[in-house]
Amino acid sequence: MFKNIKNFFDTAKINEDENQEYLDEDIFAVLSLLIEASKIDGIVSNDEIDLIKKILITKFHLNPQKAEKSIDFVLHKSDEKIEIYSDIKVILDSMDHDERISVIEMLWEIILSDGKVDEYEANLIWRICGLLHVSGTESSEAKKRALGN
Repeated sequence: MFKNIKNFFDTAKINEDENQEYLDEDIFAVLSLLIEASKIDGIVSNDEIDLIKKILITKFHLNPQKAEKSIDFVLHKSDEKIEIYSDIKVILDSMDHDERISVIEMLWEIILSDGKVDEYEANLIWRICGLLHVSGTESSEAKKRALGN
């Protein structure tokens, strides 16, 4: 009986994901955090989505179609997501300290894209910095670089 249930869920997962191109786990984790940063203030703007797409294309070298499909997929899945710790673990396991600082810089780019930082955005970046072992000073420097972009 349990084998049949497992087969059912495996088949459902395959059918659900068959149109989704493969995305590396670390890129998926970063994309999930970027989407979370765009959603935290309650408004996901087209400017934020365009900026996330630009980040995927320029920093992760995805083609525009794959970037767009990946964003759509993660946006859809983000409504079901209740935690960020699995993404944090992937990033900690697969990225060195400088790469994690780059992730913080990307997050600052998204948060600053509307010209203001609200308390929810500030709290999110603070929590993610702590979880990724990025200091406040490193985060401030990443924020300055994000403002320069």
